[in-house]
Amino acid sequence: MSLNHEASLPLDAERLDQIIDKMVYAVEDSKTQIFEIGEQSREEHDQLVKELEVIKHQVSEVIDRYDTLERDARLARSHLAKVSSHFDTYQEADIRAAYERANSIQVELSIVQEMERQLKIRRNDTERRITKLKATVEKADKLVGQVSVVLNYLTGDLQKMGEMIESAKEKQAFGLKIIEAQEEERKRLSREIHDGPAQILARVLIGSDIVERVHRNQGPEASAKELLTYREMVRSALAEVRRIIYDLRPMTLDDLGLIPTLKKYLNQIGSQFEGLKVNFRCIGHEHRVSSNMEVALFRLCQEGVQNACKHAEASLIKVMVEFKEKSIVLLIKDNGKGFDPKQSHTSKFGLMGMKERVELLKGELTLNSDPKVGTSILINIPIIEEEEH
Repeated sequence: MSLNHEASLPLDAERLDQIIDKMVYAVEDSKTQIFEIGEQSREEHDQLVKELEVIKHQVSEVIDRYDTLERDARLARSHLAKVSSHFDTYQEADIRAAYERANSIQVELSIVQEMERQLKIRRNDTERRITKLKATVEKADKLVGQVSVVLNYLTGDLQKMGEMIESAKEKQAFGLKIIEAQEEERKRLSREIHDGPAQILARVLIGSDIVERVHRNQGPEASAKELLTYREMVRSALAEVRRIIYDLRPMTLDDLGLIPTLKKYLNQIGSQFEGLKVNFRCIGHEHRVSSNMEVALFRLCQEGVQNACKHAEASLIKVMVEFKEKSIVLLIKDNGKGFDPKQSHTSKFGLMGMKERVELLKGELTLNSDPKVGTSILINIPIIEEEEH
């Protein structure tokens, strides 16, 4: 059975262990092969380094030989010129001997020059091969190190693999829930924009033609009155757009900070749900923290309050923010119907999202819930400087 086929089947801890064993064997085999390639390349590299030294020595000898022959060739040519210019003084045998020597030296000089050229080609080729082999050895050593890291990971503690699988399934379901929530949010925004600002602006666009006709037929005073109506429509559309923008990201977070934004949001929640009372309290020295942290804390409070409003059927929600020296504590408590945290619950994915966000901030989330008492969520997040985020 191939790994690809096994990967298509539902996962369980025992079968996953079998897959990991096969992976470990394959990785160990690959590590051995990479190591052997590295050793072979290293041996060949060392051999070529020795060979290069011999070639360099030969090149040096050939260059010395060439210099000697070139000097002898100059002397031979000088002697030949002297003999040739004093033809009547030297015998024919002397002239022939001078010519043959000059020619012999020139031939040998050409041979030595060709040897030098061939040796330099070998030297350059050997140097290129050494460079490539050195790079191969370095890559092999690096790969062996990386494979060792993979092996250490694969052969580590697998006792909690079942829990990891269950956690992975939950995270997958959570991811799908996020996608579903995002699509629902997009649909909601699309409907709000279409039914609100888009409709108003369409009416204003049509109204501009009416104002123009009124201006032509009834004069500027009548058109000015008509224009007031559409001005109110534009003002209404602008207010609706601002509300939608605030829902996406409250601008007061950047301008005023966390506490004023929370106060405004919780006041709105209290007015939206009939029979619901929301109490807010801030303890400690209020101060600004990093933008990322303020956004995260606002979203955590928003998610916790929305869960209480939608699922708890609470009549009272208490929210407290405490500024400590090195952390910020957020408490969200309601007097709703509560639930058993161990059992599946409709707000499970909301709480999971909060937990994920808190873990990203290196904080802690404590959940307490009782069907007779209600639910409390305590979040403690360390204050981290902006550059550490």
